[in-house]
Amino acid sequence: MLGGFGLLAGAVLPVAAQTPTNTLRSQQLPAVRVAGLRPTRFAVGSRQLVLDSVALNNYRSGTVADALGARTAIYLKNYGPGQLSSIALRGTSARHTAVLWNGFNINLPSLGEADFALLPVNGTTQVEVQPGPAGATYGNGAVGGTLRLSAAANSPADWGRGWHGTAQGDYGSFGLGAGLAKAGFSNEKVALRTSFNYRRADNDFPFYIGEGRSRVQQRQKNAAFRQASFTQDATLRLGQRGELSAAVWLTDAGRQIQPGIGTNNTNAQERDQSRRLMASYRRVSTRREWTVRTAWFEDVINYRDDLSGLSESTVRTSQAQAEHTWRLAPNASVRLGGEAQHFAAQVDGYGAAPRTENRYSGFLLLRYDPRPRLQLSLNLRQAVLPGQPPPLTPTAGAEWLALAAGRHALSLKGNASRSYRAPTLNERYWRPGGNPNLLPEESFGYEAGLAYTYKTTVLTLQNELTAYRQLVDNWVQWTPGDSYWSPRNLRQVRAQGLEASSTLGWQPGAYRLTARGSYAFTSTEKTQGAAADADPVGRQLPFVPRHTVALSTDHGWRGWQLGTTLTYTGYRYTDASATDFLPGYLLLNASVGRTLAVAPAWQLLVLAQGFNLTNNTYQNYQNRALPGRNASLSLRLLWR
Repeated sequence: MLGGFGLLAGAVLPVAAQTPTNTLRSQQLPAVRVAGLRPTRFAVGSRQLVLDSVALNNYRSGTVADALGARTAIYLKNYGPGQLSSIALRGTSARHTAVLWNGFNINLPSLGEADFALLPVNGTTQVEVQPGPAGATYGNGAVGGTLRLSAAANSPADWGRGWHGTAQGDYGSFGLGAGLAKAGFSNEKVALRTSFNYRRADNDFPFYIGEGRSRVQQRQKNAAFRQASFTQDATLRLGQRGELSAAVWLTDAGRQIQPGIGTNNTNAQERDQSRRLMASYRRVSTRREWTVRTAWFEDVINYRDDLSGLSESTVRTSQAQAEHTWRLAPNASVRLGGEAQHFAAQVDGYGAAPRTENRYSGFLLLRYDPRPRLQLSLNLRQAVLPGQPPPLTPTAGAEWLALAAGRHALSLKGNASRSYRAPTLNERYWRPGGNPNLLPEESFGYEAGLAYTYKTTVLTLQNELTAYRQLVDNWVQWTPGDSYWSPRNLRQVRAQGLEASSTLGWQPGAYRLTARGSYAFTSTEKTQGAAADADPVGRQLPFVPRHTVALSTDHGWRGWQLGTTLTYTGYRYTDASATDFLPGYLLLNASVGRTLAVAPAWQLLVLAQGFNLTNNTYQNYQNRALPGRNASLSLRLLWR
């Protein structure tokens, strides 16, 4: 269930003191920090997956791909360690997931997706996933779902904390080395947070080709990588009603592109750089809040190999957002806003001239609770894109607390949503083959579910079951022509399935246990196509597993910690006719650590982790080798 209303957002509101009539002095009560209305407040009826600081703790020097792959039943298509990792929420493609940082979509405008292997966990306090279409709430690309990266340097718990910091070093198999540093400071006026991380690996792991006794061991070549990331966040309180925030996020990654098994090594390599800057101002009162945000991104991809030489791509994105929220009543709130984006792309594949494009959208979000146990939301968004604009995209959701008796609570929820995806710059402008006349993809979906909670003083059990179904029209597909490939609106795709999850928390004393389990059944098939589309209908789409499972446990006792994760990924077809496939596989990982107090304000965590402990030979993506059993050792120093 979503939380209660609270007061509107984000600054310090004074609590006026009463002045007795028989004295000349007055007493000022301490200022208080109140929470704002998060976007999820208007996402009634939608499923929410959250990886909090406990779930992310063992992945601080890793990536969002590592954490999601181990802790959820979400499928990520991985081309190798440190290589491209793309998400597939509810059977859709990576271009159908919106990835948000501080409210801004960070998907590459040229590709329409984000590489999850380039999103570090360090500097992120929480990873939130909302599966399902939600274009009205989050905008372009929120067809299969939305991922939100939170770095709450200005959360209520951080105000007045003073100085604090963390440093960590890692050493592991196949030349793995990593390090991170994070420091923060806050008083009642200013909150600052700085983080840096670095990660590298040779990835010269052995793998086998062939079958049975004829298997031959080889050592992986041309798969090394190095990644660095820097973030800086600052929040300044302006009086009692205003708040100014700014953030910088810089990433730089150089990696060799791992060749496929049995293919020639062309010494391919890629340099990925991102520079993200944003600033926002928020002003609040007891009934209103207004926010303006602006951002500038620069994404650089330079690719080189022995056959095609150098290909360079630079895309700059300027964005602005404004929104106003009214608290109409204790049980009703409305948010009205708009955003504008400007893209400027200098890409070798587009020709010599730079390409520019503007996109706009306006939205209205409404939350109303007619009864204490009933919550409703209705959201609308209209986008303006080059060419034919998408239709109005509404979202309606409801949640009902059907049972609240003692330790038991049962909620029923559901939503229906229309969403859209604008064609990427590559799909519109690539030469030869780009198609500027492409239509936006449109999606309509609905889901229904129930959530059950059982809670005592030492135990909490949360279970959730969700069923969903959606259709995506005008699905863009690249098809071969006489001399080159070109994208066309050829497909209608139906995605449907079931998602189940359970979380158990138990703390009878010094011992603490958190156990999580999740399962996803995903059926994604093409239901209609054009004459030019040779792919058959009624077949599971390639690289979409029908079954995925994730199980994990976290144990803590007197400074000791033990963690386990077990994931299963079912078979995946590798062609559109659903004849060839990769077999399913199990992965077992474990970690053990001890936190030691080395001084009154200092702690040291020693953490050992093992991956693929059963030494399975498997492939996540066709003909891309992955390492067998491997391990790492981390030393983490925490101050205050």
